[in-house]
Amino acid sequence: LSGFFQSKSCRLESLNLDRVAIGDEGAITLATGLVDYKLLKYLDLSDNAIGDEGIAALVSGLTAAANTSLETLNLSRNAFTIAGVRSLSTLIQSERSTLKDLSLHSMRIDDDGISILADALTNNTSLESLFLNLDGSTSAGKKTLSRLLCDTSSIINIYLSNHTLQTIGWSDQFIDEGKYFSLNRQGKQLNPINRRLIPMCKILIHHPDLADMKPFYKWKLKFIPVIADWFRSARGCKGFFEESIETFQRRQLSAMYRFIRGVPLLVADGYWSNS
Repeated sequence: LSGFFQSKSCRLESLNLDRVAIGDEGAITLATGLVDYKLLKYLDLSDNAIGDEGIAALVSGLTAAANTSLETLNLSRNAFTIAGVRSLSTLIQSERSTLKDLSLHSMRIDDDGISILADALTNNTSLESLFLNLDGSTSAGKKTLSRLLCDTSSIINIYLSNHTLQTIGWSDQFIDEGKYFSLNRQGKQLNPINRRLIPMCKILIHHPDLADMKPFYKWKLKFIPVIADWFRSARGCKGFFEESIETFQRRQLSAMYRFIRGVPLLVADGYWSNS
């Protein structure tokens, strides 16, 4: 099969090898064929007793320069540990990743494993579904996944959150973050330029008048037009939740007032310097 992938006549897009007990040795052999193969979109290797060594080899093959088309990967019910999860994080973080669905259910991934996955998914812009059991994690692990979707601690951290995931969990255990999943799902229907509305909407939910703007004080009054332009762009968020035009305008005025009030010494210094 590895040699078949290396053949110029191979056009295989879907491969299901679940429950055939390939183990690490089979995974390593398969990985050598995947290095230069770029047409595979669906790969099911569930229930194959694949351990950390096999996962590392697969990730190496799938992240090779040529492979840019895999959309669905099922690695559920295998034998890898947190070391394997760490290897998978490399695949998730890859700029070439086109993965949309990743299945890791029946693996009992603990809080540390969830933290590794969450860190990898922060900058991922392709994955839509992460299927994994949550019974191996505590409330801390579930909070980590919630922060992944929207870290409300600051405006910047909301921007850096994940805005593409639409499902996290398995069976009757799913992360209950419906409003974020709904926003991410709607964002998928937008063109790439307009997808920036999704983090804007999340910001307006948790920071209505952009109260957390201390990191931008160094821009002084030059930042006022940026605020105005931001709210102009954010008007599209009114289509995602109910809000009157008047309320939205009050948000903008309040944000400008808070910013100017936050840099009074800078404003005064500017005034006296000009005088």
